[in-house]
Amino acid sequence: MTGTEILNINTNYENAFSQLFSRPPILSSGRTKWSGISLEHLYLPSGETPEYSLEQFVITINLGQSVKIERILDRHLQTGLMFTGAVGLCPMHTSQAIRWDRDVNILLLNLNHELLTCNAIELLDTDEYEMLPHLITQDALIYQIGLGLKAQLKTNGSDSCLYGESAATFLAVHLLQNYSTQKFSIQEYAGGLPLQKLKQVVDYIHDHLAQEISLDAIANYLGMSRYYFCRLFKQSTGLSLHQYVIQQRVEQAKQLLAQGKMSIADIALACGFSHQSHLHRHFKRLTGVTPKNFHNL
Repeated sequence: MTGTEILNINTNYENAFSQLFSRPPILSSGRTKWSGISLEHLYLPSGETPEYSLEQFVITINLGQSVKIERILDRHLQTGLMFTGAVGLCPMHTSQAIRWDRDVNILLLNLNHELLTCNAIELLDTDEYEMLPHLITQDALIYQIGLGLKAQLKTNGSDSCLYGESAATFLAVHLLQNYSTQKFSIQEYAGGLPLQKLKQVVDYIHDHLAQEISLDAIANYLGMSRYYFCRLFKQSTGLSLHQYVIQQRVEQAKQLLAQGKMSIADIALACGFSHQSHLHRHFKRLTGVTPKNFHNL
């Protein structure tokens, strides 16, 4: 299970774990423009890895049956039963080798070091932190974020960027609060965004509906951290930024459909949807009718 040479794995690249695992991922975010996080969904037969070290913080989520695992972490042997929904954490630059005794269905979430450090500096006023490894832990929030990212990627593909950025921000803050050597207390704010800033956000979104909207771009535009912007925006609107943008794109599509001057395919692109079926799915979900039926009303 270990060798004389430690493999260095950079999870910024598509199929980053091909040096470790015998099968390619069945789902990967490698071709998207997600910022700060990547995802791979893998089905693997029983097996083992050589010793390796990661360039990012990696979360393993077990989506399948319980599996017995052995891990050599910095030369120390750990064993345990990874139950369905269990989470494993491995910080960057930590050498490990893993063996598992049966087929596994796992989700790998890879967080960039820069994302964790940026949140530590912005929210905690320090870049001095150390993340702790966990062979097996139970964390409902990490599990649900993982399932949400997987569902978004599978359904929306490259159009899941805004959702991915938002999820990565909350995940980074959660990890810093709960899995670092220092215990941080993050200041919370109530009341939402100031009205002027909320108007700036709404105007920015409306001006950029036809384009890819970036969480980083909006947060930088307001001079706020990603984390606080997401929290305050939801307090103000009752919706996440991703939900609000989809809602506004559907509202714009309704206006264009009512005018009757453009095809549904052209309306989809004009409103920032990647294709007609993407518009169709969200339009029906939010209005109860298809774009075609709405047009014929």
